Amino acid sequence: MAYEKFLAPLRRSGKSEQLNCAMSPRYPSRASSGNDNAGARDYSETTAEQIDQQVRKLLDDAYRLARRTLLADRDKLEVIAKGLLEYETLDGSQIKQIVEHGRLINPPPGAAPPPGKRMPAENPLGSLGLTPREAEVLTWIAQGKTNYEIGVILRACTGTICKHVERILSKLCVENRTAAAVVAIAALASARK
Repeated sequence: MAYEKFLAPLRRSGKSEQLNCAMSPRYPSRASSGNDNAGARDYSETTAEQIDQQVRKLLDDAYRLARRTLLADRDKLEVIAKGLLEYETLDGSQIKQIVEHGRLINPPPGAAPPPGKRMPAENPLGSLGLTPREAEVLTWIAQGKTNYEIGVILRACTGTICKHVERILSKLCVENRTAAAVVAIAALASARK
């Protein structure tokens, strides 16, 4: 196993005095001495097991801390996620508003209408109750573009486009992209008449 990349953080962490002594560089590494034992280590299997245990403990502690932090502020993270889905981008001041007030007070300029309001009638897909970005994504879906292609066109992450598609399907009460495309094409056709 490749322990070497974990040794420095373990030595610095001060988590285990026993390991600090066992891992001290008393002798030059055999791997760096030009010997044929490339990758050999200068500590025993017992020490390697102790290193494994300490690395596992550090990783478990870090995981628990991250989980506790995320769960403590889950409501704020959900508001941030909804804001990102709605507006695509939020700047630092907008995220600060969410963290401090629990909601977005000043949405980005040119942002989507508040929930429950529809887009202006000039976009026929606005009558479907979609945000401007969702209408844009649906227009590309109706033209047969994949999520990846839409992401490239709109300069957005494919994952973001996938989330938009999920919301579009939910709002249109359809089960797949093809059904959403049919709804979009019908809305566009009726608008042209």
